[in-house]
Amino acid sequence: MKTLTKTLFATVLTGIVLASSAMTTFAAGNGNNNEIIVSAAIPQTSVNGVNRVWASGNVKVVLTQNEKEGITAGENFNAETTFIQRKGNTLYINSVESGQVTITVSIKDLQRIEAAGSATVVTSNNFDVKYLQVFLSQGAKAKLSAMSGSLYTVVSDDATLKMSGSTDQHTLIASNMRNVKLDSFVSLRTSSRVADYAAIRSNRLIANKLN
Repeated sequence: MKTLTKTLFATVLTGIVLASSAMTTFAAGNGNNNEIIVSAAIPQTSVNGVNRVWASGNVKVVLTQNEKEGITAGENFNAETTFIQRKGNTLYINSVESGQVTITVSIKDLQRIEAAGSATVVTSNNFDVKYLQVFLSQGAKAKLSAMSGSLYTVVSDDATLKMSGSTDQHTLIASNMRNVKLDSFVSLRTSSRVADYAAIRSNRLIANKLN
C-alpha cells in the first residue's frame, strides 16, 4: 500500500514540499497559487483559494471552514514521508508514515474531496457550500458534515462515508451501499445506484470534465 500511494502521488505532482519543525505551517506566498512556501515562524499563514483536497496514504485530514485559511501539520510531521503540494486550487497530501499523520486545513470554500489508500478525511465543523463532490476509494474513510445546494458522492472498493447535514440534491454512486451512512443527513432529492468499478470510473471522468 505504501508503494501504491507513493507512486500514485508521484504521477500527479511535479514537486515535493520539504520542511520539518515541531509545528510546521504551509502557505501560499506572494499571490502565487501554484506553490506552497514553508513557514515555521509564522503560524496559520493564509493559503488563499484552495477548495479541493486530495489525500492518500496514512494521513488524517481535518477540514475546517474558516475565513482565515491555512494548513498546519502536527508534531509528528516528517517531510521525508509526508508530502504536501498545492497545484492551482487543489491541495495534495500523501503520507507513507507507519503511523497516522494529522494535517489540519482551514479553508473558506470546499468543492471537492478525493481520498484513497488508508486516508481519513473529517470536518471539524459544518461546512456551508454551494456544491460538493466526494470521491472515496480503496480503504479511505470520510466523516463529513455539510449543508450544500448539491452533493455528488462516489464511494468504491472498501471506502466508507458517514455524512451529516443537508442538501437540495444528492447523487450517490457506490459499489457497496452498506459503506455509506446517511442517518444524520437530509436530502430533498436523492438519486442513488450501485455501480461496478468501470461505471464508477466513468462517472468520475464525467465529473472531472464538468469541473
